[in-house]
Amino acid sequence: MALIEGVRINLGGREFVAPPLNFKALRQLTPKLAILASMGDVPTNDQTDVVLDVVLAALTRNYPDLTREELEDLLDLANLAKALEAIMGASGLERTTGEAPAPAATDSTGAISTGS
Repeated sequence: MALIEGVRINLGGREFVAPPLNFKALRQLTPKLAILASMGDVPTNDQTDVVLDVVLAALTRNYPDLTREELEDLLDLANLAKALEAIMGASGLERTTGEAPAPAATDSTGAISTGS
């Protein structure tokens, strides 16, 4: 089975390729994503539920046999933010933590012409 392109993440010592969320998952999860906006160092139960929903929705695109229970064993406070950032970034959504992505390389060698 070919994997959908995404960001490589290590969860519990296992390597995963985290693809972007598909539209179906995005539509289901959008109302819940606001819960993550105020996530601190120690997430609330509501926040961990949303993180599990987001990470599972993305990872099951490449790993359809992955269960929520198994994911709960793989996620921890050390990798939770990295996993969420990888998936949100792969999905083109604002990253919740970490550095901004590097600017894209360009071919430009001079000033931009305004055409006037």
